[in-house]
Amino acid sequence: MIAKILKEAGFSENSVRIYVKLLEIGYASARQLAENLNLPRPTVYDNLKLLINSGLAVEKEEANKKLFSADDVKNLQYLIRSKIEKLKKDDQIISELLPNLNAKIKALEPKIKFYAGVEGIKQVLKDLLWYENMETLTMWPINEMVEILSKDYFENLNRRRIRRKIAIKGIWPRDKAVNFKDYPFLGVGPGHLRELRLAPRGMTWNMSYWLYADKVAFISSRAESFGFVIHSRDFSDLIKAQFAQIWKLSKPIKAQPQYTDEFLKTV
Repeated sequence: MIAKILKEAGFSENSVRIYVKLLEIGYASARQLAENLNLPRPTVYDNLKLLINSGLAVEKEEANKKLFSADDVKNLQYLIRSKIEKLKKDDQIISELLPNLNAKIKALEPKIKFYAGVEGIKQVLKDLLWYENMETLTMWPINEMVEILSKDYFENLNRRRIRRKIAIKGIWPRDKAVNFKDYPFLGVGPGHLRELRLAPRGMTWNMSYWLYADKVAFISSRAESFGFVIHSRDFSDLIKAQFAQIWKLSKPIKAQPQYTDEFLKTV
C-alpha cells in the first residue's frame, strides 16, 4: 500500500523500492541497498538523495561509513498532505483559467475527434465526465458495450456520472438488453438518474451513441473498436429529434430496486 501511495505521489519505481527496503531493514549502506535491490550504486545514491530531500530518509556516518534509514514515517503523511494542498491550489488556478482556455480551444478545436481502440473509447467517455447537472440521451446495445469496456469500468463510470448529476434517458435494443440482477449499476429511477426503454421489436443496432451538451459520442462494436465525438449543435438537434421519435415507440423498463439499490450505497 505504501508503495502504491508513493508512486501516486510521483516517486519513481527505484525510489519506492529503496524506501520500502529501508523500512524493512533499518539502517543500510548504499552498497547493501544496491546488492539487495540489484541496482547500480549511482542509481541508489541518486534516489537516496531524492528521498532525503523529501524528508523520507536520513543519513548518518558510523565508523567512517555512510548509512541510510527511513526517517520518521509521519513525514510521509506530511508529504502527502503537502502535495494535496498544492494540488488544491493548482485546481483553483485551473478553475480560474478554464473560461479563457475553453474560449481559445473552442475557436481552434475540430468538430470531429476520432479515437482508436478500447482506450480510445474510454477517452471518448471521459469527456462526458467534465460536465455536470445535465440530461443526456443514449442508444446503447448495452450487453456489447459492457463486454467491450468491462463490468468494472461501467460500474465506476456510473458512480462518477451520478456524483456529477448527469442524468440519462436511454434506449436499449431488446436483443441486447441485460438484467439488473447481474448489472445493478445500470438500474433505473431517481437515485440512478436514469430512465430506460426497450426499442420496438425488430429494431436493433451494434453502434452506440451518447448525446450530451452539443456533442454526440459514437462508439463502435468490438469488431471495429473505435469512437468519435461530433461537436455540432445542428447535428445534436438532428439526433435529439430522431431519439424523441424512437423514445415514443419504446417500452419503459421498470425499476427493480431489490437488485439495484445496493449499488447506490457505493456512490
